[in-house]
Amino acid sequence: MFYYYYYHHYQLIFYFLILFINKTLSTTERYAHRRGDVTLGGLFPVHEYGNPREPCGTISEFRGIQRLEAMLFAIEQINNDKQLLPGIELGALIFDTCSDDNYALEQSLRFVRSRLASGTCICINTSTPELFHNDNIFGVVGATLSSVSVHVANLLRLFQLPQISYASTTPKLSEPSFDYFARTVPSDSNQARAIVDILQSLNFTYVNAIYSHGDYGEGGFREFKRLLKLSTNIDDDINIYKKRQQRICISDEQRLKRDASIYDIKIILETMLERIKPDVQARVYVLFVTKEDARKLLQAIKLFNGTYRPVLIASDAWGKESSVVINGETDEIAVGALTLELVSIQPSNFDRYFNALKPDIINRKIYENSHDEKLKSSRNPWFNEFWENRFGCNLTSTICANHQLNETNWDSKLQFIVDATYVFAQALHSYLNCTSLKCSNISLNHINGTKLFQLILEKTFLVPDFRQIQFNSERFVPGHYRIYNYRRSHLVSSDINALPYEYVSVGEWKTGRNKNGQLNLAIDSIVWPGTNIHNLLSTTTIIPISRCSTPCRVGELRQFQGDSCCWVCTPCNETSIVVDLQEHEYCEPCSIGYWPTINRTSCYKLEETYIDILSIQALIPICLSIIGNIFTLFIVILFYKKRETPVVKASGKELCFIMLAGIHLCYLMTFPILLKPHVITCIIQRLGIGLGFSMMYAALLTKTNRIARIFESTKKQGKFKKKISNYIRLR
Repeated sequence: MFYYYYYHHYQLIFYFLILFINKTLSTTERYAHRRGDVTLGGLFPVHEYGNPREPCGTISEFRGIQRLEAMLFAIEQINNDKQLLPGIELGALIFDTCSDDNYALEQSLRFVRSRLASGTCICINTSTPELFHNDNIFGVVGATLSSVSVHVANLLRLFQLPQISYASTTPKLSEPSFDYFARTVPSDSNQARAIVDILQSLNFTYVNAIYSHGDYGEGGFREFKRLLKLSTNIDDDINIYKKRQQRICISDEQRLKRDASIYDIKIILETMLERIKPDVQARVYVLFVTKEDARKLLQAIKLFNGTYRPVLIASDAWGKESSVVINGETDEIAVGALTLELVSIQPSNFDRYFNALKPDIINRKIYENSHDEKLKSSRNPWFNEFWENRFGCNLTSTICANHQLNETNWDSKLQFIVDATYVFAQALHSYLNCTSLKCSNISLNHINGTKLFQLILEKTFLVPDFRQIQFNSERFVPGHYRIYNYRRSHLVSSDINALPYEYVSVGEWKTGRNKNGQLNLAIDSIVWPGTNIHNLLSTTTIIPISRCSTPCRVGELRQFQGDSCCWVCTPCNETSIVVDLQEHEYCEPCSIGYWPTINRTSCYKLEETYIDILSIQALIPICLSIIGNIFTLFIVILFYKKRETPVVKASGKELCFIMLAGIHLCYLMTFPILLKPHVITCIIQRLGIGLGFSMMYAALLTKTNRIARIFESTKKQGKFKKKISNYIRLR
C-alpha cells in the first residue's frame, strides 16, 4: 500500500513538472516527426557534445544522422509490411541528445508529456499552443551513451514506458531497478570478459587501465576488475600450473574527468609512467573510453614525440570508428592497437535508401507538384545541416542542392537500431492480438507498458535477414565481438605521408553455452608497435612483453612483493614441490616413497623395482649363496671336531670361528638383497652386510697382528707372551 501511494505521488509530481516545462520550452527546439496511429520515440546523438554552456556541438554523421535514418528506414519497412501491424501506421518522434545527460533528460520529458496527454490525462489550458505533437508514445529506442540511457531509463520507468537501447552497454543497466529497460546489444560484462581472454591469450599479466567519466567507462572498468579477481580463483577443471600463468594485475588505473583536455591526459600518462618501476614492463593499456576521449588520448601520446609507444587494447567505443584516428596526425600512433567491435550486418537496402535522400529544399519543389505522402524525404530537421557540412556548401546555392550522396562507410550500430524498432513493432503486434490480416484489439490510447515490456522479454522475435532475437535474464542480447588490429594497409604508397591505414580483423569472441565465451585470435597475424623510439614507423609481429616479474623456473617459488603479479624467485630443493595458495607459495617436501613431477607441482609414488626371485638373474646368485653356505658350514663343523688339534690351535680357533661366521653372514645377505623391498629387509641389509665384512676383516687383521707379535717376541725372549693370549686377541 505504501509503495502504491509513493509511486503515484511521485508520478503526480512529475506530471506537474512536465506541465511547467511545457510553458518554458523554446519553440525553436527541433525534432524529427512522422505521424502515425501509434508513435515510437527515438533518442540519437545527432550532434556531438559541445560544452557546459552550449551542450550541442558539431553535427555527427555516423552516430547521429545515419542512426536516426536507420530508425526511420525500419519504420518505413514495417509500415510497408502488410502482415505486421495490419491497418496500423507506425509513427516516430525523435530527439537529439547531443551526448549530454541533462540535455537528453530534458528531451525525454517530452515523451512522458506526450504519453500523458494522449492517454488518460487532459490538457488543463487548451489555449496554450502545442509545442509538439501529442502522439501516443508506447516505447523509446535509445539512447547511445550509457550515462544518457541511465538518466532516461530512471525517468521512463516511473511512467511504465519501455525503452530499448541500441548502443548502451554499461552493466549497471542490467540491475533490477531498470525494470523497463532492454537492449539489442550485449552488456559490457561480455566485452570485459573478452578483453580478459585476450590478455590471457597474449600473456599480458601486468597492464595499465584508463577509463572515461560516466557509466560507460566506469561501469566497464568496474566489470573488468571484477573479472580479474574471479580469474585468480582456483578452478578444479583447470590445471594449476596453467592457472598460475594467467593471473593478471592492474599496474595503475586512471579515470579521465569529463571534458578532459589533451594536456590533462598527457599529465595522466606522465604520472602513470613515473609510477612504473625501472625493472617492470607495463606497456599495455586497457581502454574503456568514449570515442572523444580515445581521440584525445592518441593526440596526448603524440606529444611524447615517439619516446613512448604503448600497446592499446580498446573497447567497442573505439571499435572501427574512423573519427577516432586523425588522418596525418595520430594514425601512426594508433598502429598496433587492438579494438573490439560488435559483429553486425548492414541492413538490407539501407544504402540505397540513405543515398537517395535529399535535403528539404529539394523536397519542397517535389511536393508542389505531388501530394503523395509516400515520397522519400529526409523527414528530419537536421538533414540540411548534415548536407551542408558533408559537401561544404550552403543550400541557398543550387549547386549545393544538386549534390548526390554516395556513402560507403556505415555506422556499426545500424543493425541494432533496426532490431530494436522491429522488436517494438512485433511486441505491439502480439499485444494487440494481431493476425496477418487485422488487429482485433484496437485500443491504441491505453497501451499497458508493463504488459508490453513483458512480451518483449518473453518472446523470440524474427528480425530482417532471418535472424532471431531473444533477451536473456539480464535483458540484453548475448555478445559476439570482432577483434580488429589497426595497421598500415598492404597497399603501401611510395609517399610516406600518404600511407593508407585500415582496421584488419584478427579474431572474434562470442558467448558460448558457458558464460566464459570463446576466443579465436590469430596471434601471428597481429602487427604491434615497434620499440625503436627513433623510428615511429617501426612495427613488429613479436608479442610485446607486459609483466611485472619474469616467470620463475620450474622448482622455484614466488615470494610476492605486495602484488600478486610481482615476485622474487626462490628455488626449492629437488625433493620438494611448489604449493600455490594464491596468497603465498611455499615448498613442501614429498613423502617417503614419493618424488616430485617434472613441473614440480605434485608428487607421484615411486615404482618399486626389484629382481624376480624366480628369474635367472636371481637364481644364479641364490645357487652360489647356497653352495657357499654349505662349504662354510662344512668348514665350521670340521673346525669344531678338530678344535683340539695342534693345527687348529695354531691358527687361532676363536678367530677362525669369527671369520667363518662373517663369511656365512655375507652369503646369507644374498636373500635380503633379492627379496621385495621392505622395511625389515632394508634393516637387515644395512646391518648384515657391514657386520659380515667387519667380522671377516677384523679377524684376519687380528691374526696378522698375532703372527707379527710372535715373530717380534722371539727377539725379546717371550716378554710379550701374555699380550697375545686368546683372551687378549678377542678383546
